[in-house]
Amino acid sequence: MLVLGLDTALQRCSVAILRGGDVLADESVGMERGHAERLAPMTAAALAKAGVAIGDLDRVGVVVGPGGFTGVRVALSFARGLGVGTGIPIVGVTSLAALAAPYWEGGPTAAVIDARRGQVYAGLYGAGGKILVSPFVSEPKQALEILGNKVAGDGVRVVGSGAGLLAPPPAGWQVSDGKEEIDAKAVARLAAAAPLPEGPPAPLYLRPPDAKPGRPGLLEGERS
Repeated sequence: MLVLGLDTALQRCSVAILRGGDVLADESVGMERGHAERLAPMTAAALAKAGVAIGDLDRVGVVVGPGGFTGVRVALSFARGLGVGTGIPIVGVTSLAALAAPYWEGGPTAAVIDARRGQVYAGLYGAGGKILVSPFVSEPKQALEILGNKVAGDGVRVVGSGAGLLAPPPAGWQVSDGKEEIDAKAVARLAAAAPLPEGPPAPLYLRPPDAKPGRPGLLEGERS
């Protein structure tokens, strides 16, 4: 299966193309803003590097959130456009699942993103991506209680930019330095393994955007 993975939900713009287990192209750049201007050129560069055309793709995987309100919309709108123009199935992947995916075979993995305003986005995954706790938003203390009530004992790994906010963690939990980023290759792998979608994916917004009526434009760095 030839799959394109896309992500603009957080502080990166990332594109990857996989055929089965082979990585044909992988483009990624860190950025707070400007995802909309970079995504299409990066996708074109990845396709050229992989030596394939849009019409050759079997699926497109895209991160649907939670994350930056504008960033989520950029990749999702781009992916939907590809789907409308080509009929290629578009598969939504959460940012939390994409963060946890590289680690969950080693045991329960909590993905935690700093949502700002004193909150975090979090989700808990078991082997094979089994959802133990669905994505939610809360204050760090409450998030730690929710996650801790689901799993106990050693071996829980915590990754993502909000990992350090869950303090103090239970004894035996492995808390990362929070530098993990969403990998578009993981997005593509998750999209390839997912059931065939019945329709286009919708954004995952766990709270309203930070923008209020009467305020000028929404900033890309704001969290949804």
